[in-house]
Amino acid sequence: MTDDDDLRALMRRADPTNAHPPLDDARIRRVVAAAERDGLAPAPRKRARLLVAGASLGAVATAAGAALIAGLVATPALQAPGPTGGYVTCEVPTAAELRTNDTAYEALVTGVDDGVVTLEVSHVFTGTPDATVELPQSRTPSGDDLFVTGRTYLVASTGGFTDDCLTGPATAELRAVYEQAFGPGTGG
Repeated sequence: MTDDDDLRALMRRADPTNAHPPLDDARIRRVVAAAERDGLAPAPRKRARLLVAGASLGAVATAAGAALIAGLVATPALQAPGPTGGYVTCEVPTAAELRTNDTAYEALVTGVDDGVVTLEVSHVFTGTPDATVELPQSRTPSGDDLFVTGRTYLVASTGGFTDDCLTGPATAELRAVYEQAFGPGTGG
């Protein structure tokens, strides 16, 4: 093993959140938006502290992940928003990574309104998503909307939070990874 491999292994063993995906800026925004929508939002002053603390934790987790990934060579498949508003290059999704999600499905974007994407689920790989799902809009590295009305996407999520690095346009390559992870699924 090289020194880099030893360091990666040591960091993985020492990380208390190893079993959980790092909090990224998009996930923090979704949690806060859900709390506001359900009337559970803290007072604005406290919310600012929550966002700073969440963003700090997300930045630390992302930095640790970036340090591990920096030494690896991979072909980027997707890019996701990072904690500072920049973009993080995601590795090509693997079946093992997909299996960590409790829900995976294929869906058609039927509308986008005020940053909320409405999807009609046509094919379920795992879990029990509703027939209609609403997600926050994501952005591409060029600043364009990720989800476009009339296009089909493959979506992976855990606990209701979409994994930006495992979600993307329904290409044959990404669909093959979903099928390798979950089998052919059911539906359309």
